[in-house]
Amino acid sequence: MTVRRGRSSASTWASTLGVVLGVCLIAAGGLVLYAESRLSSLVLGGLGESFSTRLYSAPYALADGSTAPPERVLARLERLDYRRVAGEPAGPGEFEWQPPGQLTVWLRGFDAPVGKVEAGRRDLEWRGDRWSLSTSSAPVVFEPELAAELSGAKKVRREPAASEEIPDALKHAVIAAEDRRFYSHWGIDPRGIARALWHDVSGRAGLQGGSTITQQLSKNLFLTPKRTFKRKLAEAGLALYLELRFSKDRILTLYLNDIYLGQQGPVSVAGVKAAARFYFGKRLNELTIAECATIAGLICSPYRYNPFRDPEQALSRRDFVLGNMRDEGFITDAQLEQERARPLGVKESPQAPGQARDADYFSAEVVRQLLPRFGEETLYRHGLAIYTTMDALLQRDAQRAVSAARPQAALVAIDPANGNVLALSGGRDFARSQFNRATQARRQPGSAFKPFVYGAALERGLTAATILEDKPRQYARDLSSGTWDPRNYEGVYFGTATVRQALAHSLNAATLDLEQKIGVPAVVEFARRMGIESPLREDLGLALGDSEVTLLELTAAYAPFADGGFRSPPRLVVAVVDAEGSVLEDEPPRRDSVLDAATAFLMTSLLQSVVAQGTGKPLAAWGWSRPTAAKTGTTNDGRDAWFVGYTPSLLAGAWVGDDQHRSIRATGAKNALPVWVTFMKAASQDFERLDFSRPAGLVDVVIDPQSGLRAVSGCPQRVTEIFKDGTQPTQDCPLHAGGIKGFFRRWFGR
Repeated sequence: MTVRRGRSSASTWASTLGVVLGVCLIAAGGLVLYAESRLSSLVLGGLGESFSTRLYSAPYALADGSTAPPERVLARLERLDYRRVAGEPAGPGEFEWQPPGQLTVWLRGFDAPVGKVEAGRRDLEWRGDRWSLSTSSAPVVFEPELAAELSGAKKVRREPAASEEIPDALKHAVIAAEDRRFYSHWGIDPRGIARALWHDVSGRAGLQGGSTITQQLSKNLFLTPKRTFKRKLAEAGLALYLELRFSKDRILTLYLNDIYLGQQGPVSVAGVKAAARFYFGKRLNELTIAECATIAGLICSPYRYNPFRDPEQALSRRDFVLGNMRDEGFITDAQLEQERARPLGVKESPQAPGQARDADYFSAEVVRQLLPRFGEETLYRHGLAIYTTMDALLQRDAQRAVSAARPQAALVAIDPANGNVLALSGGRDFARSQFNRATQARRQPGSAFKPFVYGAALERGLTAATILEDKPRQYARDLSSGTWDPRNYEGVYFGTATVRQALAHSLNAATLDLEQKIGVPAVVEFARRMGIESPLREDLGLALGDSEVTLLELTAAYAPFADGGFRSPPRLVVAVVDAEGSVLEDEPPRRDSVLDAATAFLMTSLLQSVVAQGTGKPLAAWGWSRPTAAKTGTTNDGRDAWFVGYTPSLLAGAWVGDDQHRSIRATGAKNALPVWVTFMKAASQDFERLDFSRPAGLVDVVIDPQSGLRAVSGCPQRVTEIFKDGTQPTQDCPLHAGGIKGFFRRWFGR
């Protein structure tokens, strides 16, 4: 019986041990399966779902002969966080400016779907009115500016960094601060564990740490932050697994991409790449050893050692880390002394999320366009890089112009040659209202729609000299609407007017007469071809802008006039790249011929008359003198005011109105024109002053504007008009005498 009991006892122990081992194996297997399921989402440098998406402006190219003044170029460098130095730049991200004209820049370089530029020094000279590139005729290209970061509901700002992007000094600083034996242990440091156990067994308050970098990473990736003995066991097991699964370099890279390093308002700053930009306004490869030590010092307590909150504590912690780096042989005594002598060097006053920023409306529109294609999960959490068409400085100019308007306002600026939206402001203050009035608001354009009536007429053989009736008139509508009696502004009528006069002075009666000559369907077809996509009412009111459109589509529809008859649909996004560098979207701009070059130039010429002698004439009072074609627009009771205009290089449209669609007695010339010209005076500094290019196939004829026919010696008014060859008048004016008789009558009033 005794032997049986012994055998039974041994059997029981064996069974128990087997159960324990089985449970351990199951637990270990469960941990491995769980870890693998999480690790399956790993991308370059870390967890893709944790990375914020970055939205970039377009790169800026400063070409030889550019007329952009030095203050504009320096403003671009400062926005990119280039540091002005006294003496020659020593590395990427530095520049020296010696008035009146010597600029030396050490470019950071970049490689993206929008272009590739090697880092290096560039020398430029401002020669009073234009730039000379002394070393090469190739443009000097500044890298895209980070315009926005999208973190979604998680509110985490994190950028992926590959191992080769992270400087050795930063890796050494983190190892010296957090885990000196990182390269010699297998994920668990026995000395650290012994220290932690002694602390816990001795009954001191709180559980002591002792975690290695690998343990911290396993906790961050797989476990909760709650400090329990059970979690510590799981943490140790997962750390061993990570050490078997990955190289030390991979583990360190994952850790440096994952760690929490501070807070900017409601947004968490995570990973060393985001921290370098947040605290120092630098890229990782631009950090000094001291700055690397500052970032490493934040890991144990981002709040306590926040250099913005407590610079003295941050400095003390930085110097402690530098001392550890010297002790570990990462830096020399001389380097220690040199780096401790440096100031903290943090960027001043980081902007908190929620504050109004120049690019907020532009960025929000990019998100609105991309959400249907990528979905919220991918767009916000997978570390995409979105390259846009935005010119960062023009975007600033646009937001300033709109913010200064008294009523609500919006503005868009487009490169007419390719449809690139260079700037877009959807309102005065994004923090107060995220509704984008440039792309989401549909409002009646009023007379700003008239160019499509006149363009359609020119295509159908009418000319700038065609005579129109400009008199009060009633029009019959359907039975329910009765009659309609549109009036000219302030009740002023010309009686008769040429097409040029009618558009220049925005004559409603004459425009309706023109629409009747060509038919409403012709106007609809022409507007569609120019790019108007919103629903259009096919009645006479279309000519006066009674159909609602957005500011962006209306402005873009003027582009064929500015670009010789070519239309490029407006675009904000150039390319989308994932966290591993794969291009997800990269479509070149479209450029379709929708109008013959002669008609496009004639429309430009007509719209120049608006500025020279018509409703756009107040531009001169604002000090604007560049060759410009434009059109004002005002709706009933001044609810909406518009101004759309272009130079040979830049097209922009402005809208002013009230969100509740109440009358504010606004007019295009009084309210929208000032917003437009304020922006254009700033933005046009980046563009050379040019005149509109005249194509072949046009002829000049001196006409009498009363008859629209060839002027004779007796005509009291004589103007030179432009015609497509073959459409010019061949008859002389019958209203006045010609020859010597007409000459004397004109000069002596007989």
